[in-house]
Amino acid sequence: MERFKPFGVLILVVGCQGVTPGFALEKELPAQLPEVRQDLHATSPTPTSRFKNVEGHLKEIQGDLYIIEGASAAQSVRIHVGKDTAFPNGQKEPGQPVQALVSAQDGHALIIR
Repeated sequence: MERFKPFGVLILVVGCQGVTPGFALEKELPAQLPEVRQDLHATSPTPTSRFKNVEGHLKEIQGDLYIIEGASAAQSVRIHVGKDTAFPNGQKEPGQPVQALVSAQDGHALIIR
């Protein structure tokens, strides 16, 4: 075991060679901050515009469409349910309260609780 000790120390020293310069570079700030383009931020979609929450009571099920009426919608909302829709609390029956995360683009439900 004693004869391997110098090799272990050598491997440790060589392995740590690049660590110290890496930490030193993290503390340096760039000379000039990058310019922020406002036109890109104005046109980029916000996370809330891609999905919407729908809450209410399940009025009826028509094949792969769930019709929800209630609190978050002034009128009935039709949402599409597919094989990729998650039901973490189990399948729902008409009359039960539901909360759904729905794609604003196509009305497909991602999660129904």
